[in-house]
This record gives sequence, structure tokens and C-alpha cells, in this order.
Amino acid sequence: MEGGPTRAEISEKVIQLFVDIIGFIDRSQVTEHTDFIHDFTIIDDDLTCFVMQIKWQFNLQATQEDWDHITTIKQVVELIAQRSSLR
Repeated sequence: MEGGPTRAEISEKVIQLFVDIIGFIDRSQVTEHTDFIHDFTIIDDDLTCFVMQIKWQFNLQATQEDWDHITTIKQVVELIAQRSSLR
């Protein structure tokens, strides 16, 4: 596929990474509107691991300030679309 992954493919990959890293959440419980801060009781270490995997998997160049306001899967996908080299 030329031009890199679609937004839907990015979204699915982000959701799957979230489910895999957190470990106790079923895929059916997670959508783009999932607020990973308020919808689930997740420890900081798991969120840090999730962020690190997102940066690595998508070659994402983002600062801590970029992450400070992000609480949903959709916001992660939007950040990837805006900041990554996958255009």
C-alpha cells in the first residue's frame, strides 16, 4: 500500500497496542473514544509503556507537552497523524 497506513489502520494499531500493553482490557471495550485515564484504572507505568510503544511503532516525534493533554485513543491517533513521518 502506497502512502503509508490509513487513519483507520493507525487507529486499530493504537487500540491493539493499548489492549496488549494494559493486559486486562478486552478489545471489545476499547474504541477511539476510550478515555484511558477515566474509563479504566491504569497505573502510570502501563501508560508510560503505552506511550513509549506508540513512539517506537510509529516513529513518532512528540514532546511531553504534546502528551500532557491526551486522554483518548482518538487524540493519540490525531497526534500520530499530525506529528509522525507517516504521511
